Amino acid sequence: MIKDEIKGQISKFSDELWQIAHEIHSFRELKFEEYRSSKLLSEWLAQQGFVVDVGAAGLDTSFVARKVHGENGPTVAILAEYDALPEIGHACGHNLIATMAVGAGVALSEWLNQSCHAGQVMVVGSPGEEGGGGKIPLLEQGIFDTADIAIMLHPAARDEVNPKYLAREGLDFDFYGVPAHAASAPQRGVNALDAVVTFYQMINSLRQRLEPSDRIHGIITHGGDAPNVIPEHTTARILVRSEGADRVSDLLSWVVKAADAAASGIGCTFKWKRFVPFYKNVKNNAGLVSLAEEAFSAFGREPTKVPQAHGSTDMGNISHKIPSLHANIGLGEGLVGHTHEFCAAADSVHGRRVMEDGAGILAMIGVRYCTDVAQQSLVGNSR
Repeated sequence: MIKDEIKGQISKFSDELWQIAHEIHSFRELKFEEYRSSKLLSEWLAQQGFVVDVGAAGLDTSFVARKVHGENGPTVAILAEYDALPEIGHACGHNLIATMAVGAGVALSEWLNQSCHAGQVMVVGSPGEEGGGGKIPLLEQGIFDTADIAIMLHPAARDEVNPKYLAREGLDFDFYGVPAHAASAPQRGVNALDAVVTFYQMINSLRQRLEPSDRIHGIITHGGDAPNVIPEHTTARILVRSEGADRVSDLLSWVVKAADAAASGIGCTFKWKRFVPFYKNVKNNAGLVSLAEEAFSAFGREPTKVPQAHGSTDMGNISHKIPSLHANIGLGEGLVGHTHEFCAAADSVHGRRVMEDGAGILAMIGVRYCTDVAQQSLVGNSR
């Protein structure tokens, strides 16, 4: 069976992979600073016979590793992420995403070699997913132009082959007033803190108008400098998400109108700017979802039939260009991403099982795609 052959391949280097996952977890490197993580992964792939290019698309911590088998075979791109979150570390499990990807790449390559099937395996190290959008310059500069499919797995509470990942935009708002002594002459000031607080409250008032997949959330990032000075400058950071770009645009217009109303009502001025790249919603390819269901089942996992809405990812941008799959693999029922509990689970015995199963599932999807012309046609027709 394909599954048994793949599991046999992965078992040969599972200890090495887990050591890499553990080290990446301990590094806690933030977006675009993943120098040690990128080095570990790219050097290990080179040791397995991959040709590795580091620094693709001008990103120091990116890499593209390739291995070709035969001629005119399809190209499977498997994506790795390895950046951590500020303060909380690998609470999104990117240490597992990275090792699942490189493990799958090697296992798929070995299977193609031993079975004499044609195909190219491409493992792409994409930095800065946590707000930096590292996949976007890789996409724009042609790294995926030769890829037939792009696949990856993300740890989550449950197994999901077709989860909803939302489009996302992020804006910074600045409010400007007039300073004054808060005790002796408050009437001479124009309070920018009142403006930003009113703005935040107005956003909360929009919630009754939101659809189930809409999200508007944010923080006040600066509220003033001293309690005895009427604040002249305050700031807020807002994220807006929904199922598609058009809906995100509508929601953004509401948020900007709220900022304008809050500023006008207090007597302030305001301005806004984007602080993160735009992440498109993920469009999971129907043919790849079918292959994923088969692979999950082979590894004893039964994905939920009721997928929920999650956050956002730059994998969405890739999914609008080439047939893609961004599925979730269960790390533990009830776990919530971006928490201390999720961070601990990503470096636990359960994390190791997710890494091994995930590498096998990705490799199996790659095998089925490379060896089944009918599946290639199905995937291609459902872009």
